[in-house]
Amino acid sequence: MFGCSYLGDGSSSNNVQSVTGQTGTFVQGMNYDYLYGQGPDSYVDYIGVAGGMMIYRSQDNNGRAIFYNGAGGNYRAIHSSVIFGALRDGAHSKTELMTEYMDYLTELIGIEEYAGASVHNLAMAPNPTRGNTVISFSLTEPGRLNIVIYNSAGQFVRNLINTELNQGDHAVVWDARDDHGRELSSGTYVLRSELNGQIMQKAIVLLK
Repeated sequence: MFGCSYLGDGSSSNNVQSVTGQTGTFVQGMNYDYLYGQGPDSYVDYIGVAGGMMIYRSQDNNGRAIFYNGAGGNYRAIHSSVIFGALRDGAHSKTELMTEYMDYLTELIGIEEYAGASVHNLAMAPNPTRGNTVISFSLTEPGRLNIVIYNSAGQFVRNLINTELNQGDHAVVWDARDDHGRELSSGTYVLRSELNGQIMQKAIVLLK
């Protein structure tokens, strides 16, 4: 594991009751109850930092999640020993938490817009999403735009658009389905746009 170390198993039941965002991290002040004593908390590992920083601890002060900024800022990761789906919405929602995670993970990926870019203002709303996502963008010149969705493993999921478009504002809707019309599971997906040899990537989080 990058940036964290395995410290051991928790008890077989009633393991994680709550988790608390640690001071100085991007989840500071975000607290969540866990699905306590109902199965998912059984044998949830606790972890320690190994080049990273602890962002969540459980009520027994055991490390439950770390984040890691790779050497030279080349990559980022989050390792969690709790099940995301077992967190309970309260003062803060799981959608807020996933948004914070994605802001951190995607801060250094993709291609920044620059003066000569053909695609501007590429945006997705809502993101995270539970269904339809509107992908909007502006083209500074006409051309064949190709927008493809991949999963977090880099596997092809959906070709949203591959057609000639005029200069100006455009939008396309992704319905959280693959190329065969099947509903996709929760996870992080990557949108890749290409126009006139210029490529831009952004992350979409799907919550079910």
